[in-house]
Amino acid sequence: MASCLAQVTLHGGKGQLRVWDAEPVPAGHLYLSPFYSFYAEKADAHVIGDKTAIIGTKRELLEDHSVHLNFTIGLSHVFELLLHAVPYQDNQRDLWGPIGDTQIGVKVHIPKKTGLMQYGLLGLVRIPTAPRHNIPYESFSMDAYGWGLTGLVNFDLKNSTLQVPLKFCLNVGYRDHNWHDQFFRSRYDQLFCGLALKFPIRTFLFYSELTSEIFINNSEYISFSQNFHRFSQGFRFVGFNDFIFDIACDIRLGAPPPTAYEYKENPYLKAYADWKIILGASYRIHLFTYRTEEEKARLQQSKQEQKKLDEIRQQREKVLKDLEELRKQVEKEKEEKPPF
Repeated sequence: MASCLAQVTLHGGKGQLRVWDAEPVPAGHLYLSPFYSFYAEKADAHVIGDKTAIIGTKRELLEDHSVHLNFTIGLSHVFELLLHAVPYQDNQRDLWGPIGDTQIGVKVHIPKKTGLMQYGLLGLVRIPTAPRHNIPYESFSMDAYGWGLTGLVNFDLKNSTLQVPLKFCLNVGYRDHNWHDQFFRSRYDQLFCGLALKFPIRTFLFYSELTSEIFINNSEYISFSQNFHRFSQGFRFVGFNDFIFDIACDIRLGAPPPTAYEYKENPYLKAYADWKIILGASYRIHLFTYRTEEEKARLQQSKQEQKKLDEIRQQREKVLKDLEELRKQVEKEKEEKPPF
């Protein structure tokens, strides 16, 4: 199935929505993947009277829109490079929102020829290109350079004795939102956990995810349930011109959202989106052909075998040609020989 080769995440790199696959995209292939997400809610807004005095509140419909753009390229059978940008991010203030942060990452796959499990490692660097950070309805962010390291594990039942087309992906990683502070000791450090299941049905690929972003050094300010936990359900299918389309939905799990007062007093609490609709597409471009040493050896052996077959074929054709000339010569001698 073509979509199995174009599983690009919301943040770049091969995988489901936010959970990365331990294996990279095919070597020499570039994937261009735009995503759009939407959320809306009704909230109380202040009504301003004369002299900027608050005279009451009213219910307003608040909308959140964002656009993500990913570039993912397979450098070899073990390396993958990704670039994630946010051309548009709703900041709930301006008519047209600014850009978001930029991420650059590299994935290393630890290949195993056979077996149920595959392993990988993903390193990310976040560049604070957004003019405003920690905006509502999005994951926590800071106005500083950050980095992260995530371990990736695949459980592929297709490679087991069961031969079931199910695949599980597990991610566990560390996120440092400011690389100038102390590693693993900052109150803003987070643990990222993700578990995904995917399975194909005909030309569709269905997947489910559980992801969490957990502050690891400030349990006295924020409980476990107040961290960002979400369940995601989506599917992919092949469309026209080999575009791979993606439709998914997020549902926030955990404690109820904080009040305006709690959000203002506690910098670790966030007004996360209760749900989100996400639409995406991926297009694959073949840039170059990459072969491992084993593949090069097999190709060279195949060429040598083909050369031997061609030599045998040429020898056979030469023998047949000589036999045909000999037959013609015998027939000619019979015709020229007198009857007595």
